Amino acid sequence: MIAAASVSPALADRGRGGDDRSFAGFEISRATAVDTARAQGMREVLKVEARRGVWRVEGRDTGGQRLEVDVDGFSGAVVKVER
Repeated sequence: MIAAASVSPALADRGRGGDDRSFAGFEISRATAVDTARAQGMREVLKVEARRGVWRVEGRDTGGQRLEVDVDGFSGAVVKVER
C-alpha cells in the first residue's frame, strides 16, 4: 500500500498527474513527504500542499490531536513538527 492512497481522493488527484515533484519543482515527492509525516506520528492525513520549498502535511496523530509536519522539498528532511 502506498502512503498517498491514505490521502483523500480530492487531495491525491488534482489533475497534475505523476507524483507532483515536477509541479512543485521539488526532488521529494508528495508520497515521500506523507511517509515522512507518518514517521513523525501522523496517522490521518487531511491536507498536503507545496509551500515555500517544503511539503506541508497536515493531519492528526493516533490520539486525534492536530499535527503539522513540514518536509524539505529537496532534501526530505523534517523542517518543523507542530502539535
